Order: sequence, then C-alpha cells, then structure tokens
Amino acid sequence: MTSTTDISVENLLTDYQVANFVINGYHIVEPQFPADFHSKVYSELELLPMNPGDEINKVIPKIDQVYEHPAVIGALSSLLGRDYTRAAHRHCHKNHPGTRSQAWHQDSLNIPTLDEGHGRVSDHVQSVLVMYYPQYVGSNMGPTALIPGSHLFTAAADRNASHGNFRDQIVAVVPAGTVLILHYDIWHAGTANTSDQIRYMVKYLFERASESTEPTWNHDPDKDDHIFERLEHDEAALIQRSLVSKRNYRRTTMWNNLAGNAGLKYEYHDKWSGDWPQPNK
Repeated sequence: MTSTTDISVENLLTDYQVANFVINGYHIVEPQFPADFHSKVYSELELLPMNPGDEINKVIPKIDQVYEHPAVIGALSSLLGRDYTRAAHRHCHKNHPGTRSQAWHQDSLNIPTLDEGHGRVSDHVQSVLVMYYPQYVGSNMGPTALIPGSHLFTAAADRNASHGNFRDQIVAVVPAGTVLILHYDIWHAGTANTSDQIRYMVKYLFERASESTEPTWNHDPDKDDHIFERLEHDEAALIQRSLVSKRNYRRTTMWNNLAGNAGLKYEYHDKWSGDWPQPNK
C-alpha cells in the first residue's frame, strides 16, 4: 500500500466534506487516470473465468492503483487517520443484465479478515467500504442505492430489508472510474440491472488503526460554529425525523471522535427535566 506520510494538502478533505460524511455516511471521489485506464480494467474483468474473491487485486493489479491514487488516499486519511490499514477482504461484484435488486442491508460483521473487535459503531468512523466502478453506471445498470444518514442508527435487519424504495435514497449513477466511500454501517443495496450491459463494482475495506488526537483533514477552527449548526440542522433521510436528538448527538460525537482535541463543545440537555406539569384547573 502507498505510504500516507507525504499527502498533499490539496487531496485532504475540507471541514465541509467531512461534515457531509458525518451527516450522510458517504463521499464520492473521482480520481484522474488516462482515458483508457478504466476500460482496460473492465476488459480484464471480462476475461476472468471465475470470481477471484480476496485475490482480485493480484489477478488485476491495476485495481490497486485506484485505491493508491492520491485523491483516494487523501479522503481515506481524512476519515480514518493517516495510519489507516487495508483489510485483506476484497470482492468483485458482477451484476449481469437481468440481475434483481438486493434487499437493503448492512455489510456483514462475520468476515474473518476484519480486525478483532470489529462491530457496529454509530458514533465513529472505524471502517469504510470503498467501491470502484470501472464503467459508467446508468440508472438502469444496477447502481448502488443507499439511505443517507442510516449509518447513525441500528435497526433490525428484517425491518429495513423488507422495504423497497425509500423517499430519500441516493442512487449512484456515476461516471467510469468513480470511487464511492461508505461508512461501514450504512444501509445500501444493489438495484436491478435492466440494461444489456454488465455492471462491475470492486469493493475494498479500510480500517482505522488508531484514535485521532487532531483533525487529519484540512481543518479550519473558524468554521466550528457553522459545522455545529450543520450537524444540528442538516437533513439526511427524512425517516429519521423522530430521532433528531439522538441523530444530532451521534453526529457531534462522531465529529469529535474524528477531530480529537479539536472537537466541538457539546452539552447534553435533558429537555424532559424540570417542574412536573401542573393539572388543569
């Protein structure tokens, strides 16, 4: 893996972008490559006689170049710290024409190659899924759908999985070469491929190695008030409106876990405390 010690500041995320990730649970990167790079990856994927699983990068080494691109490294360093690690688990999804939609899901915790103690973390960024699309993905090609903000909440799998479309879902209609970074706990699904083209997606996992003592992105403390206001008021999926207090608390805690000593001041206020209601006279 490319060293993250010499990261150009211009490739690190801004406060605005990190806040977006905290609020919505995803970030999109479009690393720049020669025009034919992604079509060559696609062609090599087409020649595979079987799915190589975790060995996909050994069979097609070009794929590692995507995840070692300075723009991708900058984003991952901003969210996971500069000493982040790449998990051994990788997977290539081949979505044929006629493939049906997946059920909404969070990725499994039962992956032996994940670090010991890996679990659902609703107020931190411990792990991310990073999805690479070597071809343009149109709305009928089985794009990945996700529910913004759903990484902040736990839900019974059979409850979300039983739903179809959500009003505020995001569908990743993206150009070739796009890299989609997702919080590990976000609810997502592959949609139906009703086109006549195969849609490939290659997924890597990255994990935090240590806790942050300071922001590892382009942080401007003068923007703290604006960031706090966004964490309090910006909407993600409207299905979370009944959980606004919990949502805001977890957003702020996540930001503070990422920012270390530069975290925002947050005071919990119990709105239900105080005098008992008086009987009507």
